[in-house]
Amino acid sequence: MTGLSSIVMSPYLILLLICHLLSDYYFQSQKMADRKNRDKKVLGLHILYVALPLIVVSLCHLDLWWICLIILLTHAGIDYSKPWVQKQWKLTNSWAFTLDQFLHVGIIIILVFLGVKNNTTYLSADILKLIFYVLLVGKPTNIVFKILFANYQPTMEDKMDTITGAGSMIGFLERLIIGACLVYGQFASIGLVFTAKSIARYNKISENPAFAEYYLIGSLFSILSALLAAWLCL
Repeated sequence: MTGLSSIVMSPYLILLLICHLLSDYYFQSQKMADRKNRDKKVLGLHILYVALPLIVVSLCHLDLWWICLIILLTHAGIDYSKPWVQKQWKLTNSWAFTLDQFLHVGIIIILVFLGVKNNTTYLSADILKLIFYVLLVGKPTNIVFKILFANYQPTMEDKMDTITGAGSMIGFLERLIIGACLVYGQFASIGLVFTAKSIARYNKISENPAFAEYYLIGSLFSILSALLAAWLCL
């Protein structure tokens, strides 16, 4: 099957989406994400982190300076008005997050397809797609899962005997392996990844139904997100 990136994704679009992932997920801690809605200083620091990768892109590709400026200004406006919109529309955290990301990504896509004529970058399109895939299946996927499936998270008693952050790291490595299996056509190996996880958690799955259900939801979401990201990027 032909990937979506080979049809509609230009190198400039991938480059700017990489900037978005870096600034909104990797440069921003969970503490900063929680505080920026209440503390304008934290919001200002976040906007600075948004500006940093855009400045680098503007210096490397001067024809993108005005697009990067619009992205920065609209990003600041969306994040500044997000608490008010969420309160007025009575949105849940999951809907507010979805709307926020939809606007950020939508603006980038519109600006690139309406304002970019040259698509020559210093990095090849294949390298950009690979970077985009690795970034996409990492922290963003973990955060999306935690926000969208917060109601299914087990209690602290059910989550005992686990290392903090281990689940997120396992999910990230799992999606990287799935991506590699798809690239090399080793589709049967994807099942081995799921089997290895199940063996490691067999006792807890068999003894704790709540954890078993949450584990299954997380595993299926991880596999589906890896397949979607691979179709989008690879």
